[in-house]
Parts: sequence; structure tokens; C-alpha cells
Amino acid sequence: MRLDCDVVSRKFIAIDIAAAVVLVVGIAGAAVVLANRSSGPKPSAFPTAALSASPTPTPSPSPGATTTRPPLDLGDWPTYGYNDARTRFNPAIDLRPPYRIKWRWGIGDLLEFPPAIYQRKLYFCTQHGNVYCLRAADKHIVWHYHLKGALFASTPTVDHRSVYATSFAGKLIVLNRATGKPRWIVSGMGATESSPLVWNGRVFFGSRDGNVYAVSIRTHRIVWRYQTGGAVKGAPAELDGRIVIGSYNGSVYCLSYGGHLIWRRSTGGLLGSSDEFYATPALAYDTVYIGGTGSHIYALDLGNGGTRWSFSTGGWVYSSPAVWHNLVFEGSYDDYFYALNAATGRLVWRFYAGAPISGSPTVLNGIVYVSSLSKHTWGLNARTGRVVWRFGDGKYSPVTADKRTLYLCGWHVLYALQPKQR
Repeated sequence: MRLDCDVVSRKFIAIDIAAAVVLVVGIAGAAVVLANRSSGPKPSAFPTAALSASPTPTPSPSPGATTTRPPLDLGDWPTYGYNDARTRFNPAIDLRPPYRIKWRWGIGDLLEFPPAIYQRKLYFCTQHGNVYCLRAADKHIVWHYHLKGALFASTPTVDHRSVYATSFAGKLIVLNRATGKPRWIVSGMGATESSPLVWNGRVFFGSRDGNVYAVSIRTHRIVWRYQTGGAVKGAPAELDGRIVIGSYNGSVYCLSYGGHLIWRRSTGGLLGSSDEFYATPALAYDTVYIGGTGSHIYALDLGNGGTRWSFSTGGWVYSSPAVWHNLVFEGSYDDYFYALNAATGRLVWRFYAGAPISGSPTVLNGIVYVSSLSKHTWGLNARTGRVVWRFGDGKYSPVTADKRTLYLCGWHVLYALQPKQR
């Protein structure tokens, strides 16, 4: 939860000073290839042939595995970041601005994370213990669940039967998707703001107690926990059977389905500072893309954790990246939004937002959407960075969508936006 940013800012004054030193590198658009002694294993060759394909795979179960979720309908948005790899790009949506407001719904509570979308219904959590299901067509409340005394700071994940939500109460809450009634609840974890990964019959998420958890959907029990040594606030991402997540101990972890460590990549000492990881990684092109509080954006080999490249901004990187057609999009607390070459880390363009960017972007039909802490949202041409649309609300992760409607998260208002008739 980014409500503690004022406290965090005092903690990272030293990092800010270090970030200012390397700002020139970021402005020049230089990707810093780290020295062998600090970059870990030698990364494999970047799969340039994969760049012609979509970086957003359609989720499907591993061979022989069971799953509670049928293959993703491309018109849905059932989890944080759209898919298990968290690439934030839906190839099936052709919406483009300008937009008109179809409806708006005042929540009266902080809406920090965007809704999940499943079969024309919106599922989302608000700060003070509320989970809502809204009908997409007319904002009718289908159901509302309240967890007394709890805080939420994540997007739920939805499958054909259930809604999975994590909470600061240290509970995984699983609700009936149709009625909102609790199916089952698992307690005993630390406070969590990690949006759950639902994959192959298990629910994976991180916790402020430093653990990554795997919970069985069949038995409702914790199958395993992996201790990282630092708070785990971001969501896990999965690609090719590998689960990747960052920790506040300055490391990125790659775990197997069974909870075994495949590799760990520590940023301690890299470029003279250590990054703590709030952001959720995005996985594409056999690469892990993730930003850290030490001002850096990293590209790590998904196979062994070796560093492909690192890019320096002038401020913390809380934003989780979006990946689209050989471009990686990231915002920074230095007030800039960056588009980087996915293979090399070279700066392609940058956009000055005039305020820190904390939330994560979304790419739809060649437009990348991003908000700043000044409560403004922009739609930028993803190739050039040119402004094609702007909106006077939005603060964190602004946009999800289905095939008909763009849903924008304001500070306390959820908007349904549809293209204007030309």
C-alpha cells in the first residue's frame, strides 16, 4: 500500500541523492550493462525471434496439471496485470480515445488497484475491507462483501467459480463469484497487499512477513511458504512454470511450482546502491522486467537471473511495467514515464508527467495509459509518446478494459468510458 510513502520517503533520502547522480544516465537513455562480478550468471541470448510475437500468452495449464480456471477469454481481465505473466497488454481490445463517460460510481473509499473483469462484471477491493461485484453495463451492485477491521490494497483474481482476495488482516478470502458469500478463508499469514496468482490449483501471493505462500484450492491449506528475508509487497508473476517475485530485501526470486528456489538475483552493490522491490514483475521474451526503489529498471534472464540490462531513472520505481511489441513501459518518482527497448534497455522516448508516477501502465490498441500522483491520466501513442488523450482523474494503476468499455480508477471514483461516435 502506497499510503506510507511519506514514511518511506524519509527512509530513502539517501537513495534519492544517489538517484540524482545517475539521472544524467537515464536522461541520455543509456542502458547500463552491469559488470560480470555483479550481474550474476551470464544471461542467455535475448530471443529476438520472439519479438515478432505477442508478449501476452493465453494462459493454459502445464501438461498433466489440473486447473480451476478455463483458458482466458480475451475479452476478460481476470487478474492484476491481465494475465499470469502480468504484461498489462490485452491484444483483443481495440478501444481508442476520445472517450465519453458512460457512468461513474463514487466509492467513498480509496480505490488504489483496478478491478478484475470476468463475464461483464467488475470485481475490486477498496481500502477499508470491502470487496464489490459491479455489473459492467450499468454499475449495479451485484454483491458486496465486508471484512470487518481489514484493509485491502490489491486486485482480486477471478475464475469461473471464485473471487480470491488478499488482505492486511493476514487472510486469503475466497468468495463465491455469483453471490459474494465466503467459500473458505485461510488465516495465519502476515499482512498482504500482493494480488494473488491463481495457477494450477493453487493460489500464490507474498506477505509483509517476508514469505511467499502457496495455498491449495482443493484442501484450503498452505502447501508451502518460502522466506525471502524482507517484506513481499508485489504480486507474483508466472511464465513457463516459473514464479517470479521481488522482495524488500533487495532480491528477485524465481521459484518452482513446488516452492523450490530456481534462482535468486540480489541487487546489493549494483551501481552502488540496493533496490528494494515493491513492483510486480512482468515476464516476456524469456525476460523478467522489474523496477526498484533504488531508481533502477532491470531486465533479468528468466532462465538463470543473469542481468540483460539495467536502466537508471532519477527516482524510485514503484510502477510495475507493461510490455508491448519490444517496448517496456515504466513510470518513476522522477516525474517521467519511460519507454525502453525490451532487448537492449535503450531509451526510445520519455514523457514528462509533472508529478511522480507510482502506479502501473496499461497498453491497449497501441495506446499506453498512465496516471501520476497529481491525479491526471494520459493516453500516449505507445510508439512515439505523443499525447492523444488526457483525463482529469486517476492516481495509481488507472486502466483495465473489456471489449466494449475502458474502466478508469480515479482517487475515489470508478469511471466507465466508451469511445465517442466519430
